[in-house]
Amino acid sequence: MTDLTERTERDQKNEAKRWDTIWWAGALIWIGLALAGEALEVLPDIGDSSGWWPWIFIGLGPWSLILNGYRFVSDALNPSTWDWVWTLLFLGVAIGTVADIAGEIVGAVVLVGIGAIILFRTLAQSD
Repeated sequence: MTDLTERTERDQKNEAKRWDTIWWAGALIWIGLALAGEALEVLPDIGDSSGWWPWIFIGLGPWSLILNGYRFVSDALNPSTWDWVWTLLFLGVAIGTVADIAGEIVGAVVLVGIGAIILFRTLAQSD
């Protein structure tokens, strides 16, 4: 393996770690805000749900989608299959909570979406 190839792989790993760090930083900020909102009793109830738990998904779903979308359209390292899977999971729970949709339906849609993402990414890599 040449030094150029090795450096490129190392750079990709460093960039992936950087994006993971950015995601976790945003996630921790959002979770902290949700917990503070609960402690101050300013979080509104969502459907049948109350408390901070649904607000976690309402923040993490869009946050993940924004980061993955930016990485997808920019020169940044493309998100992995698992980045998309987690995004779909967070968005599915958030949408199910906000729309007050039964968990079974949301779960089914999320599983179909995850399978489609894995299939699409696998077929795209085989070319």
